[in-house]
Amino acid sequence: SVELSTFISLFLLGLLIKKNEMNPTEEYHDNNKQTLLENFLFPVNQYNKNKLEEVVSQKTILITGATYGIGALVAEQLSEFNVTLLLVARTEERLIDFQEKCKGKTCKIFIYSTDLRNENEINELIKKIEASEIDIFINNAGKSITRSLANSLDRFQDTQRCCATNYTGPVKLLLGILPGIIKNKGQVINISALNVLLPPTAGWSAYQSSKAAIDQWLKCIEPELHIAGVAVSHIYLPLVRTRMSMINEKNHKRPAMSKSKAASVILKSIITKKRKHRPWWTGFVLFWCSLLPNLWYKLQIHHLKNKQK
Repeated sequence: SVELSTFISLFLLGLLIKKNEMNPTEEYHDNNKQTLLENFLFPVNQYNKNKLEEVVSQKTILITGATYGIGALVAEQLSEFNVTLLLVARTEERLIDFQEKCKGKTCKIFIYSTDLRNENEINELIKKIEASEIDIFINNAGKSITRSLANSLDRFQDTQRCCATNYTGPVKLLLGILPGIIKNKGQVINISALNVLLPPTAGWSAYQSSKAAIDQWLKCIEPELHIAGVAVSHIYLPLVRTRMSMINEKNHKRPAMSKSKAASVILKSIITKKRKHRPWWTGFVLFWCSLLPNLWYKLQIHHLKNKQK
């Protein structure tokens, strides 16, 4: 059983470890193809478009991180319906491009160039949309970074930026728009990361702690939201092939979910309002981690010592 646990943990390491942040000027285009192994690890059925249209018709949906990756694809697919989309992101040019592409469609698109790390910009955003009665909030924006402790001693800003983007910014925004969501008995969808549920990993302190923080915060208010008629969906995604997680295909050989599948998970959650989504094998990993709680810690020490040789 120890050998099996070791294999599972090593496999888990492969899923968790990503490359450093890419140059923001570079693009990554995912062809959404999946290998047999990836189809086995991440089986996601296509959502029912008719049911989705029925659920979102005439609804107002706010999406953060709407210009790249998963958020952009979710916005693109929702734009096919009679909805009002409030799209929030930092890159104004891409927001404008998307709005132009949607001209002639039945959907209404409102764009807001906002940096979730800036409290003043969030306050302005809340003022601009306070008249909008938001039905669904998709918290998708995120910042991912991996850096060793030795290289982090003079980079407190890494923790600040991750915390602001992944935790405090979305919390401030959500608190500002919750009255409308509660009034409409709407839905809050938090796009989280699988490593929130798994043991801590060296090099990921800023990212993992910030994603865990909003996960816990949302779970704390969830019972009150439930009583108020608001559904909360926690989406724990594994490694997804997006601009944030990789520079190009040759630098990324680890099993990963396609951007298309990730978008389908989110859109299906709008239909089902399922409380949690995570890969089917997560329970097995957590089981072995509970049986051998120190194994992951020891494997990391072994790995780090080998890197120093």
